[in-house]
Formats: sequence, structure tokens, C-alpha cells
Amino acid sequence: MALPTSWEFYKEVENKILWVNICAQDLEEVAISINKWWKTRYPGYKIRIISKKEFELVKMQAKKNEQ
Repeated sequence: MALPTSWEFYKEVENKILWVNICAQDLEEVAISINKWWKTRYPGYKIRIISKKEFELVKMQAKKNEQ
């Protein structure tokens, strides 16, 4: 089973979107773990799997919007 540190997420509450970046090479096991986690913990949210670059942009934009 994949370790929890093999992916990271950012939760966008107002639009109910989970932005997820997969940090591991074994995508199949990580994807199964993410799918189980998402469906049990955040069933009302949409999920978006994005690259590290896009993930950082989403987080930076969210910080700008908070200020």
C-alpha cells in the first residue's frame, strides 16, 4: 500500500474541489489510496489530479485571494 506522503492535496472549500498532486512513481497504488480516501473523507468534493507546477500555482493563488 502506498504511503500517505506519496501525494499531497489542497482543499478549496468554496468550490468544493480537492487539488491533488501525486509525488510517487507508482501511480496505480497511489491512485487507489487517493480514491478510497477521497470517497470516504470528502464525498461532496470534485477531485483534480494536477502536476506539481499547477499544484503550487493553485496554492499561491489561494494565498493571494486570502489576503
